[in-house]
Amino acid sequence: QRNWAQTGFSSREMQTNFAGVMELLCRLGCVCSTTASDPLSTSLSRARLLVIPTPTGEYNRSRKCWNPRSDLLFTGDDIRDVRNFVQDGGRLLAFGYRFGDSFTRSNLRELFSPLGCLLNDDAVLDLQLLRATYPLDAYFDTPGNELPLQWSGTAVSTVRWRTTATFTILPGANVVPLALSAGGNCISFDRSLRRISFASRPVAVAGQHGRGRFALFGGPHIFETGTYGLLTSHDNARFLQNVLRWLLDDSPPDLQPKPTIHHALGTFFFNRHLEVEREVQAQRDQHTIAYVERVLRQTGILKALDRPYWLP
Repeated sequence: QRNWAQTGFSSREMQTNFAGVMELLCRLGCVCSTTASDPLSTSLSRARLLVIPTPTGEYNRSRKCWNPRSDLLFTGDDIRDVRNFVQDGGRLLAFGYRFGDSFTRSNLRELFSPLGCLLNDDAVLDLQLLRATYPLDAYFDTPGNELPLQWSGTAVSTVRWRTTATFTILPGANVVPLALSAGGNCISFDRSLRRISFASRPVAVAGQHGRGRFALFGGPHIFETGTYGLLTSHDNARFLQNVLRWLLDDSPPDLQPKPTIHHALGTFFFNRHLEVEREVQAQRDQHTIAYVERVLRQTGILKALDRPYWLP
């Protein structure tokens, strides 16, 4: 995904931001190569695992956003080839971005839906933290003992995330949450639907499709080595190792969640100081949404701000 370099930040390729992922795959016995010079179908015919860093459109420097470009989208043939690749026993590791396809102008949602889940046009963020930091510095943590799957939390105490999109798991799909947001103060805001969720939402999912398996993440920073990458933070590297070992394993996939873990549910509202008010009438929903939108505009998190903005 070279286009990320158009912002002045490093690209999302195996020799740049995804170098840590490549290094660990090599340690696990994989030989890594790029698909850039070959049609995707040709690369998949000799692949065991497909890694898809966050795709984007073309950067618009004046408007600080991504413009869609048809030649940068997954084609119908690409989507079919990836689905068949996984169905026939291939493995997939893929990454979205905050606010989903509405931000990056890609079509990951179309790629993921045949696997049984949808990438949402939302972002999980801690509004109180966001007001005091640059958007790319914002984070939230997941305790290892609250990771839903036993194998993913092995030797993991804490996983740190940047602002990330969430997933909707489709009924009947063999897909489960791999990690959940904290809920409560750590909200999910869908900018397409203008909807706020205060519940714990899947920020990563794991699933089986045919004879293959996949792990999908709502954002890439968790496993990146770039300026805002978090691979060396807390136990993120161990979490990545657990995920990759599961993806490459040939034993029956264990998608049975641990005994019920309590997560924050329900609806809360913020006052102007971003303190939670639990007893506010539902009539104030639109006022709350408008207020959150205003905070997001002021922080700049709704824009694809380039490197000169972040690092003058």
